[in-house]
Amino acid sequence: MEYDSLLSVIKRRRSIRSYRPDPVPTEDIMKVLEAARWAPSGNNSQPWEFVVVRSREKMRQVVGIFAEQSERLRKYSDNFKHAPNKSYLLNAAALVFVCGDPRFKSAYPRSSSDQEMAKMYRENAENIYIETVSAAVCNIILAATSLGLGTVWLTGSAESITGRQLKVALKVPEALDILCCIPLGYPSSDKPSPRTPRPLEDVVHFDEFDDKKWRSDEDVKRFVGEPHVWSEFYRAGRIPSVVSQ
Repeated sequence: MEYDSLLSVIKRRRSIRSYRPDPVPTEDIMKVLEAARWAPSGNNSQPWEFVVVRSREKMRQVVGIFAEQSERLRKYSDNFKHAPNKSYLLNAAALVFVCGDPRFKSAYPRSSSDQEMAKMYRENAENIYIETVSAAVCNIILAATSLGLGTVWLTGSAESITGRQLKVALKVPEALDILCCIPLGYPSSDKPSPRTPRPLEDVVHFDEFDDKKWRSDEDVKRFVGEPHVWSEFYRAGRIPSVVSQ
């Protein structure tokens, strides 16, 4: 694939939360997961498993679990008081639950030379594990986009309460982690969202970090605490400057 073709797929990707109730061929689902299994992994550990939910009965059970998760968010999270209940998932053709096998962390660099080194490598093994499974997720999302399918990366599956409930519902072995859920389906609208990434020149630093591009603590605080700032960032890719009174 040429670079421009790949970039076109990347640019078309959107987080889709509205689906047409049309079935997706099993062949296309398997194409998406074929892309996932070719993702890079730490020490070639390939610590992933994929549970595909297509049964309407199982779908309703899973969406009920997500509804409870959203209710907890609204009740206990200070900044997600309007979390959706994810009922839109009922129109998706399939839900792909991406599981990780944490037993393979021991395949990554480790040390018993002293406490400091052991801690450093143990923490890095956690990073390698998450980065490895995330690479597979990215492949899923881009492969789905190339086939005209919509997706959204749902991380709530990794919350401990939700994860336990999903493990029971999906009969996932206790040793595994359910790290995320990726719905697959045809978007109900072809209208692109206005999301704009940060300008390339703002995020690239050659040879060393350019302090002039550093987003201040005040910028981050405004992004987190002021909805209109988040909206402007979504539209324009930059946090708007404070207007002097």
